[in-house]
Amino acid sequence: MAGLVPFTIDLTSHEGVRLAAVVEAIGSEWDPTAVFTGETQAYQKLYADLDPHQQATYEVLVAADVLPDISEP
Repeated sequence: MAGLVPFTIDLTSHEGVRLAAVVEAIGSEWDPTAVFTGETQAYQKLYADLDPHQQATYEVLVAADVLPDISEP
């Protein structure tokens, strides 16, 4: 069996092209702060008004880093 030949590919230039395409596709209207704020508000609504059993489960999942810790501001 012949020895293995090292095989490497440098994707640095491709990554730059991919990132430029993503930024172009997102467009100038995208506001990351508004997206994050909306996501936080959605999580707060989703996990509001849980019954005691659901709240305990939620707290276990937050402690295990399965769910984000979204606290009311």
